Amino acid sequence: MLISSLKLKNFRNYSNFVINFDPVGALIIGENGIGKTNLLESISFFAFGKSFQTSRDLELINFSKAFFRIEADFIIKNKSHFYEAASDRSRKIIKINRVSIARISDLYKYLKVVYFSPNDIEIIAGSPLYRRNFIDQAISQYSFEYIELLRTYRRILKQRNALFKTNYSIKEKRVWDEQFAHVGTNIINLRLYYLDQFTPLLEKHYKDISEAREELSVCYKYSFPNDTDEIFDNLMDHLLRIEEQEKHQERSLAGPHLDDIDIFIDSRSARNFSSQGQKRSIAIAMRLVQTELIKEKDDDTPILMFDDVLADLDKTRTERIIEMLKGKHQIFIATPNFTNYRSFGLPEIDLKKEIRKTSEV
Repeated sequence: MLISSLKLKNFRNYSNFVINFDPVGALIIGENGIGKTNLLESISFFAFGKSFQTSRDLELINFSKAFFRIEADFIIKNKSHFYEAASDRSRKIIKINRVSIARISDLYKYLKVVYFSPNDIEIIAGSPLYRRNFIDQAISQYSFEYIELLRTYRRILKQRNALFKTNYSIKEKRVWDEQFAHVGTNIINLRLYYLDQFTPLLEKHYKDISEAREELSVCYKYSFPNDTDEIFDNLMDHLLRIEEQEKHQERSLAGPHLDDIDIFIDSRSARNFSSQGQKRSIAIAMRLVQTELIKEKDDDTPILMFDDVLADLDKTRTERIIEMLKGKHQIFIATPNFTNYRSFGLPEIDLKKEIRKTSEV
């Protein structure tokens, strides 16, 4: 899949901006603050229905304007599709081929974008939230069934937490416990299935990037005791054991919303013991695996965006990554240091010139 054209109105720093893209992608160059990340953000908006930088659409509207509107032409499985999105201070509308989508999450069915962010190092170094967010997004792009499960689970979690603030009956709580554990078990099973596909590829890509000899492994970390394959029974038993604790804290203290993923290098925690270079290489390898699994499942190649994440790697590692991907994906690299990437042969987009050209039309 690829994007062929983009039109922005009142989006971030873009008042009126129109640009066409080459099928292979582009090297997006320009000084810091010119809007390189904002351009990537506008493209990815059509894949996720939201920004990767903020949860508030209001922040995407150009200063002093009342709304933003973005349009794009995509080629997905060799067919052309017209996407448009707009938001003012009260509502958001997204359309595909002039038809409004029923739910924002429906976008996951169609367009696939993998965004390599400088913040991806937090997947390794940061709190469990970063790893859960990564795995939830990656599986959602791999299996739409997972999005439906997440939506159901979050609704049950919210209602179960609200229950703790009331004078509930044990019978009522048991009903919510069973629903909570049932949907939670399905989520965990899908995570485990995905990790079975993910882990061997992660080790391969990490070695390809770094020429490392270390053994990389991934382990699912439960928020409740689970020494057997009976996830539902073990979760239910744990909920009974912590019943008073949950009642006191008025929130659910176990379940997939609190689980984690442990990543190890030679049996040592990558979070605690790996170098910054190792963390960065693992994070990039994780995005590459996400990309590969989407391609295998969807029989189409996602659009790839590198927001200057390769700057921390040496030239050899950077060239190795691009060589892996060149000719297989539409690739966008945003960077102020374009001399590091010119050897990749991507068409160059000088944003300062493009913005000036559009403003003169």
